[in-house]
Amino acid sequence: MFILVIGVLIIFCILLFICYSYMQNQRSKYVTQMYKEFKEQYGSCAQTAMGFSQTNVFSKAITLMLAVNPEDHRVIDAWAVTDKDMEIEGRTCTEYLGMDISKYAREDKMKSDNDLLMRKPVQVRTSKEKAFAMAVKQILNQE
Repeated sequence: MFILVIGVLIIFCILLFICYSYMQNQRSKYVTQMYKEFKEQYGSCAQTAMGFSQTNVFSKAITLMLAVNPEDHRVIDAWAVTDKDMEIEGRTCTEYLGMDISKYAREDKMKSDNDLLMRKPVQVRTSKEKAFAMAVKQILNQE
């Protein structure tokens, strides 16, 4: 009887792993398709980058795509890809439009340096903020 229960649990775990892998594969395909569209739309006139963040295994992952004007470093467009109610969704992030990423990077570095000097605990960022910071670093390192 014990061996039967263990066998059923192993089969259940294998099925769970297969379902999770399928979901991640579908998400990856969708993000790739969205980034290809984003690159086609903004690739010639702007610098593009993508940031990804997931705070832990149980939280929702977010992928943020940025298009930045190369002259003044302002965000032209930003798209986010999230998992919502078991469906993958892409939408525009209006809160980042027009933001100067050079200024954002300077202020973020100053804030982290001040927090380190004052020995303050590190502020917890959301997945979206982490993904945005990753995309900003990619764009600033392209130069």
